[in-house]
Formats: sequence, C-alpha cells, structure tokens
Amino acid sequence: MRQINLIPPEIAHRRRAREITLLIGAAGLALVAVLVLVFLVETARLAGERHKLDKAKAQNQALQIRVDQLENVATDQQTLQNKQRLLATLTQNEVRWSLILSDLSIKIPSDVWLTAFTGTVQVAATQGAGATQSVGTVSFSGSTFTHLDVAKWLSRLADVNEFAFPYLTLSSKAGTGADVLVTFNSNAELSPSALRRNQPGGARVI
Repeated sequence: MRQINLIPPEIAHRRRAREITLLIGAAGLALVAVLVLVFLVETARLAGERHKLDKAKAQNQALQIRVDQLENVATDQQTLQNKQRLLATLTQNEVRWSLILSDLSIKIPSDVWLTAFTGTVQVAATQGAGATQSVGTVSFSGSTFTHLDVAKWLSRLADVNEFAFPYLTLSSKAGTGADVLVTFNSNAELSPSALRRNQPGGARVI
C-alpha cells in the first residue's frame, strides 16, 4: 500500500534541520568532553612530571650540600696538615728544657746545689737520637762541701741522656773547718736526645 505523507514540506524541512542541529550539538558536546578528558589526562601527567622534577631537584640539592660538606672537610684536612707541617718545622730544633731540668733534679747529689744554669741551642742535629753530634751547650755553677762531691756531680751529669762530654772548668775550695765551701763551674754538650723531635711522645700536636 502506498503511504501518503500529509505533513507539509516546510515542516519536514524544519524537522530535518532540527535533527541536524541536534546531531551537530551532540557532536560538539562529545568533542568538548573528549577535549576536557584529554586536558585532564595531560594535566595529571604534567603534575606527575613536575613532581618528579621537584624530587630530582631536591635530591640534587641534597647531593650538592653533601659535596660542599665534603669539600669543607677536605679543606679543613688540608689546613690541618699545613699547620702540622708548619708546627713540625718550627719545633724540630726545640729543646725541652723542662724535661732536662726534671731529669737533672733526679740526678743531682743531695749535697750539691746549683747557683746558675744556662743553655744554648747552636746547631740542629741531622742525625738520629743515638748520635753524638752536639746541638748546643749547657753551663752550670754550683756549690758543695768537698772536691769529691764535685766529682760525684760530674759523674751524675754524665748519666743525663740529654748531656754529652761533661767537663769541669773550675773547682775552688774556700774557708776552713765547718765553713769550708767548694764552688765549681762545669759544662756539657747538648746531645740530639735533647731535641723534642728525638724524644718519644715529644711531637707537638694541634
């Protein structure tokens, strides 16, 4: 059976135009939705990349701080080594007079007393502690009661490690009876053992 369309052509055209408009609008909305979805995905990806970048920057900053700290340690170590070398240079020919006087106070006979003591460092020793090279001289003046006591003093002087070749330059007796007094002068060479660098534990530290 043949169908007869009773709708006027103008209405049909308007209906068709409306359908096309709806289709175009739906397609536009779908396109907008796709664009929004793409935007959200790219935004999330960009945020993730920024997070990775910030994390990498933080790690690099921490590493740089560590490197700076290590450089400071290396600089401090070099400074310390320079100071130690300078101190060793300045004190390599130093004589520990306090140690010498301490040893001397142990060796001196009980009936001998000193009235003067002088010491000079003249030449740095280039040999070991066991060498006999002189690095200076010491001079003593003192008093006792007999020439035998002076000989005892000279013998004790030879027992001090820091001294070598002790010898007497004067031994003079004066007075009579209970007022007898012997004055003496003696000298000795300073051995390399007197130098700080040749003594155990003598090195100065910073």
